[in-house]
Amino acid sequence: MTGKYIPRILLCGDMKNFLRALDGQRVEIIGQIDCDDGKIFSDGAKLPDANVQKIFDRADYVIFDDSAKFATNFERLARFGSEKLLTRADFLKFAGDNFFALENVQSLLDLIRQQEISRLLDADNFFARNEIFSVFAHGLEIDGIDENFSARRFPLLENFYNKIYPTFDYCYLQTYDAIIFTADRSVEKIFDAIVATDSLTQKILLFVRKNSALEDWLAESSVAFAQVENFPAVNGSWVLLTKFAPPEDFGVYAANDLPADTKGAVGNLRRYLGEDIAALHWLWKNTKHATLGLVNGDSPSQEEISQILRGCDVIVAQGEFSALTPHEQTISLCGEYLNEHVEKIFRKQIKLKQPDYLSAFHFVSEGHCLFSFGNFITRRNIFDSYCAWLFSFVTDVAREVLDTTNLSAVENPKKYRVVEFIAERLLTVWLAKNRLRLVPAL
Repeated sequence: MTGKYIPRILLCGDMKNFLRALDGQRVEIIGQIDCDDGKIFSDGAKLPDANVQKIFDRADYVIFDDSAKFATNFERLARFGSEKLLTRADFLKFAGDNFFALENVQSLLDLIRQQEISRLLDADNFFARNEIFSVFAHGLEIDGIDENFSARRFPLLENFYNKIYPTFDYCYLQTYDAIIFTADRSVEKIFDAIVATDSLTQKILLFVRKNSALEDWLAESSVAFAQVENFPAVNGSWVLLTKFAPPEDFGVYAANDLPADTKGAVGNLRRYLGEDIAALHWLWKNTKHATLGLVNGDSPSQEEISQILRGCDVIVAQGEFSALTPHEQTISLCGEYLNEHVEKIFRKQIKLKQPDYLSAFHFVSEGHCLFSFGNFITRRNIFDSYCAWLFSFVTDVAREVLDTTNLSAVENPKKYRVVEFIAERLLTVWLAKNRLRLVPAL
């Protein structure tokens, strides 16, 4: 069940030229023909239409080595199967790892519109490789996976995508209406991809070749999916797989409703890190909710949360705009010396543990708008990613501040809460760096 797709070729042209151009790509040549004056010949003998149709039916492609001969013979050969007629150049350009036909491109666009897919992840760079631009008119937002960045041959191809990721690992915080796989893969690799993308989508769109191992596997494994829908295509079908949805599990908390955990590394620093950070750590380590949040006021209902998160990644409060930057606000509360000392430790620890975020920390500190630190709702994988980032350095910051100041002896909350005041910027820092869709609804 792991056999690689090898296209069956009916060749019209010079065999040596064609094989030389393939540069090692495997094909199965099922025959050669020649076209002249509207007639089709094989081995010097004219073929009757019935024989032509038989060999067309056996072939995946009828390849013309000479593009001029393709143009002059296309109309008269179209009656035998226009979808199989390609020039050598188009075969090499578009049909490298699966079956290609212009009709399949159109049927895919029709299917995307019918299914009302508005956010799609192109796992195989299919749209750029096949130079499909017409979907712009339909408002489709497409991200791509392209390890070799081959979509960047021309700006038009690159700009077609909202974002191009080198691998799935780089888009693990995103969600999509569907992910499309079009390259030839073994059943095992398709299965692994379906499992690995559970956090990204509930729908997988596949091109499944006729009489392939994947076609057999899907027929045998349909009960593994909530729904399997087949849509006709040339030499196969488009298959839309809908995964079983996980049970809806909501956990939205207020910081002061959570246990007063005073143990462990975060608990011992609770006074300096603040209630919101302590609450985040407790939720991260002690809950398994699929949808999770921390709020400091009224929360939308579960139904409203579910509906909002269908179109975004994080529900936040309205951004708070201030004439003073966060850097200036902390100076006004804690004094310039203490603020500069603690900010320097933040920058040091971020540079050590999360260096990619250092410029975002500076950007937010010198800006004028923040999202409320303890006021957001999101999906579990995003919550976990944010907490893993935050707690990779924030407790080390607090310990170093305590080791280098007399903060533990200070009773004035405007002084001993300096770490908490600066940490309130960190949700905005993380959001500034990650491409997530936000909705202010808290």
